[in-house]
Amino acid sequence: MAFTPASVRSTTLHLRRLAVFAGAVVGVGLLVGCAGSDASNAAISDPLPAVIEAEPAERTVDADALRIGLSTQNLERSFFVGLVAGAEERADELGIELVVVDGLDDVGTQHNGVDELLASGVDVLILSPIDSIEAESMVERASAAGVPVVAVANQVGSAEQYGPQFVHPDIVSLVTNDDVDMGRKAGLFVASLAGADVIDIAVLAGKTGTANAVLRLEGFEQELAALGVDHRIVSMIDGSWNADGGAAACAEFAAEEDLDMVFSMSDAMTAGCVEVFDQLGFEVPIVSIGGNAAGIELLTDGRIVGSVCQKPGTMGALAVDSAVAAAIDGETNQGLRFYETPVVTADRLDDCQPQW
Repeated sequence: MAFTPASVRSTTLHLRRLAVFAGAVVGVGLLVGCAGSDASNAAISDPLPAVIEAEPAERTVDADALRIGLSTQNLERSFFVGLVAGAEERADELGIELVVVDGLDDVGTQHNGVDELLASGVDVLILSPIDSIEAESMVERASAAGVPVVAVANQVGSAEQYGPQFVHPDIVSLVTNDDVDMGRKAGLFVASLAGADVIDIAVLAGKTGTANAVLRLEGFEQELAALGVDHRIVSMIDGSWNADGGAAACAEFAAEEDLDMVFSMSDAMTAGCVEVFDQLGFEVPIVSIGGNAAGIELLTDGRIVGSVCQKPGTMGALAVDSAVAAAIDGETNQGLRFYETPVVTADRLDDCQPQW
């Protein structure tokens, strides 16, 4: 499936101890392209057990009046606009009715929206939980109504209690980012830039303690350790997944005298970081996760050196496929489902067509 982004349809670096930077950036495409997840899995044992899919598979649906409900977190956030756009495009391809309700980042609103979808008689519920714990009662109500649930972009059930990337036993599947692998790929990219000396890294975290932030940092640090990169995390500040938070955090990072690298967990935060660094005249390489339109523009302009590409549209489409498999094929135990997240550099822009 060739997903069309919603935006299209609607509308001398500071390197104190990083050796041979230009050559490393040219070569990192080959390093990541050839090594990719294979290199990460070779370096770190026990890869996560999950289905990893590049794109939704070709299929036809022979069903009359199949209706899928989708409860999303907040359509004021571009990531979820992209996710819903991918789900809608896939549903259109399959001739399925998709009913979308917006949780507006409010748990009470999401509860009400889920109840409205269930009352309307949807055959399957796709749920992107605002709060993983609160989502358990939503799943209970859906199960009582005989409606299978596919979780997308966030798990059902407490990450503290059950662990991150937990697939609740009462849901069909969890379709999400492989956050550990994205952290690993960012770490692999940083390793390709590092020299023999210790490097000081500042981490621009989404929100410390949240499952995706924890997993991205875990993968990042594990990969650096596995590859023998001598490093220090000299500062880690929450950026709240937005540009304002990124700007505030990076204003503090600029005070770090020996900083060699910033690892940002989101292109949205990276945009604010770059802006404040420009204002302060502070130059340091930034490796990001995101692959959104703003991040690709920063990469094209040489403002960041690399990003790991998230594809919310593909995620939304895979969630629809999972819902269809549950409703039509009776596949109600699909487990954890990931999609490919390539590293993108200025000379590998075709690897990431922005979906948000």
